[in-house]
Amino acid sequence: MTNEIFEKFTAQVQTVLAPVQELNKLYIYNIEKLFEIQLNSARDYTEICLDQMRSATEITDQKALEAFLSKQGETFKTIGEKVIADSQAVASIGTEFSAEAQKIAEKSVEAATAAVNVSPVAKKAPAAKKAA
Repeated sequence: MTNEIFEKFTAQVQTVLAPVQELNKLYIYNIEKLFEIQLNSARDYTEICLDQMRSATEITDQKALEAFLSKQGETFKTIGEKVIADSQAVASIGTEFSAEAQKIAEKSVEAATAAVNVSPVAKKAPAAKKAA
């Protein structure tokens, strides 16, 4: 009898915790993707900055200054495109996370509903009294 109660309790706990575990895995997966985007962005922006600094050190005359300044528009365009791409990647991660979390929640509700429907009813509703 005690083993049966313990087994039922364990099964119920597993039913409750399974969606939490799935959400935690999903959360960690998405955090890893965000960190990867951040690390790649930091590397790319650092490289752009270092290229700018290298180019600035090569300015020795008026022509070199003009060439450096004319290249700035291209650099800003590259940075703008990178910012847009990074923003889209982060938004995509958020959208995917939301959709997957919704699926997990729906599956959890279905499992809980099935568990409630399968479990025996402990109490019966009292019979209605007839009015005289």
